[in-house]
Amino acid sequence: MIHALESIGEVIDRLITVDIGGRGVILKLYSAVREKSEGPLVLSTAKSLKENVSKGDYVIITTGFRIPPLFIQETDGPTGAASIARAVDVALGATPIMVTEPIELSQKILEVACRSIGLSILPTDVVKKPGIKHVTTIIGFPIDEKEAYEEAKKIIDEFNPSAIIAIEKASRNRKGVYHNMRGLDITPYHSKIEYLFEEAKKRGILTIGIGDGGNEVGMGIIEETVRKYVPYGDKCQCPCGGGIASSSITDKLIVASISNWGGYALAGLLGKLTNKPGALHEPEQEFKMLFRISDIGSVDGINGFAIESVDNVPLDIHISLIKMLREMIKR
Repeated sequence: MIHALESIGEVIDRLITVDIGGRGVILKLYSAVREKSEGPLVLSTAKSLKENVSKGDYVIITTGFRIPPLFIQETDGPTGAASIARAVDVALGATPIMVTEPIELSQKILEVACRSIGLSILPTDVVKKPGIKHVTTIIGFPIDEKEAYEEAKKIIDEFNPSAIIAIEKASRNRKGVYHNMRGLDITPYHSKIEYLFEEAKKRGILTIGIGDGGNEVGMGIIEETVRKYVPYGDKCQCPCGGGIASSSITDKLIVASISNWGGYALAGLLGKLTNKPGALHEPEQEFKMLFRISDIGSVDGINGFAIESVDNVPLDIHISLIKMLREMIKR
């Protein structure tokens, strides 16, 4: 069984790192992370979650990348976060707590994604009542530095989570500046989420990052690789000149060609490890998620259109990926 799991893990890592967008960097990033990992990235991360999270626990899941010039939440991130939330609920019996920008549209997009795969959105005080399943709540995390510092302690105190996961979450560089993939300063528009991860680390809580371009939470593990191979990684187009490479470090890091794919793979392997394959959402639910979030304004981060695509990759490809993942975890 161990050998079979390792084989599945290897194949899933390969699947989610197919360079479908032709950016030319994902295999460099993957190799750098793999050198620091005990086995396949997704499998190693899924095992850590299973070991650290018990039934009735809380798991914080954060996403949020607002795209200029309108600074609307992109389609990469919300559906991956929702998929992980479903798996945390179904496979681990824990309650997912969703965190994103304190912007109404960003929160609405995340809410729609979660509802599309069967999770109910309830107020925090209701979610915390015992015996309630298949629910989550959404918290807006501050953009202001001082407020973020205080809110991080408050959230960790309130939920005492067993793990915290970031997927396609904008992160600061070594100079404290946040950038998009084109090297532009987006600092005023994003939550200062690192304070939440720093507080978690102080308390020995498992931290996980999922990203695809080097400017997301967790990518500090391979900062020098990002600086060497990713466009604008070492030198950005804003006055800071510090590059887009993230400086934040997590205990585990999954890299994928599209961050959502890393989230889907993690959900699938959590289901595999717990013998609950239904933890990974259905292909029809993938359609529902992307259709609904784009319908209310979520945009493709590369082409800028509010359409059913992610990183310029159309919906049918993402549906096919879900089908392949579901087939793999049957083995």
